[in-house]
Amino acid sequence: MKLGKVLFLGAVLSVSSLAFAQEKMDCTTDYSIYKEAYKNWDKKSEANPAMVASWRKVFLNCPELRESTMVDGVTIVKAGLMKNVKDPATIEKYVDTIVMLYEARIQYFPSTKNAGNQVGNIKGRMGRDLMAYPSRMEQAYQALKGAIDIDGNNSNYGFIDAYFTTVINMVKANKLDAAAIIEEYGRLSDIVDFNIKKYTEENNEKMLTNYSQTKENLEGMVQPYANCEDLVAIYQKKFDADPDNVELLEKIATVLSARSCDKTDLYLAVAIKLHKLNPSPESAYFIGKRYLADQEYSKAISYLLEATKSQDVKSAQQAYKYLAQIMLKEGKGEQGRTYARKAIELDKTDGEPYMIIGYLYASSGKDCSANPLQAKSVYWAAVDQFEKAKKVDSSIKAKADEMIRDYSKMFPTSEDAFFYNVFEGDEYQVECWINETTKARFSNN
Repeated sequence: MKLGKVLFLGAVLSVSSLAFAQEKMDCTTDYSIYKEAYKNWDKKSEANPAMVASWRKVFLNCPELRESTMVDGVTIVKAGLMKNVKDPATIEKYVDTIVMLYEARIQYFPSTKNAGNQVGNIKGRMGRDLMAYPSRMEQAYQALKGAIDIDGNNSNYGFIDAYFTTVINMVKANKLDAAAIIEEYGRLSDIVDFNIKKYTEENNEKMLTNYSQTKENLEGMVQPYANCEDLVAIYQKKFDADPDNVELLEKIATVLSARSCDKTDLYLAVAIKLHKLNPSPESAYFIGKRYLADQEYSKAISYLLEATKSQDVKSAQQAYKYLAQIMLKEGKGEQGRTYARKAIELDKTDGEPYMIIGYLYASSGKDCSANPLQAKSVYWAAVDQFEKAKKVDSSIKAKADEMIRDYSKMFPTSEDAFFYNVFEGDEYQVECWINETTKARFSNN
């Protein structure tokens, strides 16, 4: 809705557009008059007609004067002019005015000196306001979608919550395909995870709490639509109808993988088809993950090795972790550590590769048992890795602490070490394939 269209503010304020066009006014004066009255308004009572009249003149005649004209205007309409209005048609006209104010703000103030582009933020605010009116469901969805599309990883946590709510409402109203819920959940989850990682690193507890709560909200909202049976029902029809659509295949594989549905027949069929049509490290990743889930490790390894060449660092890093886990299961400690270290090179903030190395070390007691002390020294090296894991990645602190407690109980005793002239705190070289320098610690100290 453009500014040239009629601005509805109630019959008491109706004046012809021609009269306004002919009116000469001092915008600064009118701005000061309305602004002073606005500051003294408690926002609970109806708006002062004189304040509204001055604000209205500023908005119609000089909207470019101050951004606060649009910001205050939304409050004036919602908290002042709409108060006690019951007539649906009148309410709809007031909502039109709210939309007009947000669109004017985008038109005249798309960016600020300090914050830069703020179109996404404005659209998000408009969308949340429109959610209060059922008749504007689709308009609210479009506004919030625009906010997320524009801001991406910088999206406001509140807009993420609100947008996902509108996606679900649109599906319920048969205005969106049910697949949109899962697809948008995946996109929004990536944004939330990005911010959780960011604010964890910045030690910003307030923002970390906000995005963590948003993650919890998303999980709660998606649950009724996220079990594997439902996902297969949604995507099997799409796959059957267009099995050669590479973009569709990638989307299906990504969604099923993200929701741990990679053991389904559909996932394997999609992954194999995708690799046949467009062989790539990315398609190899999907097949390798499926064979890993089936414990067909020999088949999984070749595909996962190919997946490590992916341009998508996240997929390549995950492929290295999967390879390290396979080596753990097959008792190939040194090769497993090599893969885990490659994963660390790709993401130094991920503690899981350190955890895997710790498990590899802890499982090597039988292979590294030249003497009783050496056989137990592997647990020193393992605990060192668990300590590194929680240091770089607070999200796995609880798991790392659990492993530290469990494996510390398996440390050698001081009596065991005494015969090898090793004492508490001494540097000790864990030999065998591990070849790590650690410090002596004892289970009875």
